[in-house]
Amino acid sequence: MSSSSIMLSLMSRNAEKHLAALATVPGIGRVTLRNIYYSQRKHGWKWDKFWVLDPKITTKIPISENIVKAIKNWLNENTINSNFSDLEKKSVRVVVLGSPEYPPLLAQVSRPPILLFAKGAIPDWTVPVIAVVGTRTMTNYGKNATRKLCSELASSGALIISGSMYGIDSEAHQTALSVGAPTIGVLGYGFNHVYPSTQKSLLEEIVSSGGTLYSEYAPSVEPRPGNFVARNSIVAGMAAATIVVEAAAKSGSHITAQFALDANRTVCAVPGPITNPYSEGTKWLINEGAIMVSSGADVLAELGVEGMLDLPASRDERPQLETELERALYSELEAGSQTFSQALTNLAVPMLDLQTTITQLEIRGVLERQGEVLSICHNSFGRIQSV
Repeated sequence: MSSSSIMLSLMSRNAEKHLAALATVPGIGRVTLRNIYYSQRKHGWKWDKFWVLDPKITTKIPISENIVKAIKNWLNENTINSNFSDLEKKSVRVVVLGSPEYPPLLAQVSRPPILLFAKGAIPDWTVPVIAVVGTRTMTNYGKNATRKLCSELASSGALIISGSMYGIDSEAHQTALSVGAPTIGVLGYGFNHVYPSTQKSLLEEIVSSGGTLYSEYAPSVEPRPGNFVARNSIVAGMAAATIVVEAAAKSGSHITAQFALDANRTVCAVPGPITNPYSEGTKWLINEGAIMVSSGADVLAELGVEGMLDLPASRDERPQLETELERALYSELEAGSQTFSQALTNLAVPMLDLQTTITQLEIRGVLERQGEVLSICHNSFGRIQSV
């Protein structure tokens, strides 16, 4: 490494330590941190002068008296070096805007966060990054759609990113992991917390499986509603395309989609059954110009990279169907889900025969029953399981 490279590395590490400390000070958020960061770059003042709160510096930024008091209180109980050492002990990296690890697409948005905290591997930013988002109360349809899209995309070499919550987020992460691909989770709180607590094992698996967790917030920051809106902006900002799988008419996923549009990124939506209230949000997005997608190939084609990645060959074969009634029922359900009564009427067969056939196909993973509704069951690759 050349002497100039060593000097730049030391300067970068120095900035990481000071910005990480500032992010830990209660009351300092994205705007104040940005003001301090750009003031230092513009005026070139020394960090040691800043920490003694030299008025010549604080008035240039500027920062309020309340922030000055908050910094003084923080310094009474902490030091810059001890704070950074604590992060290192917890295997938390500090990623500053302009550093090699900083997500390149996020750096291009208007007013990107100056700093991110990170755990896990450094991602490969040269592959397409695809955000997959949606409702926390997903249906079986939403689960199957997420599995289909994410398995195809992750298997092709794309990098799946989501918000690490339950519902569509979790399904997106878990599907990527199930095909041996890394995934990125963005948190709305600091690494000292897990919200909800049921997500703990997923977050650990993301890191242990070669994926990455990012948070704009210092480890001590607790989950708050407003944090998740800011998190949505990071998810959309990191990604070349955002896919909304299921969403209610009024949904946080719309916020993520709007952030993506504001950054001139591709927004995709999955069409859904008209009887599903979580299809209302995706229908609205499609009506507003979002790209309707039903496969990973659709998304990659929209990005113009379908020929650059190794998308697995489509599996169009049917599962093994053993009787005429199984084949007839399967053909009915290929056209769309049906209730038991509808299938009984359409097939005109004895009730007991139909019940027995449905049970056999459920056991073999060919179809699933949600209440009275029968649907074809897709495996993690979005195709029908062969038996």
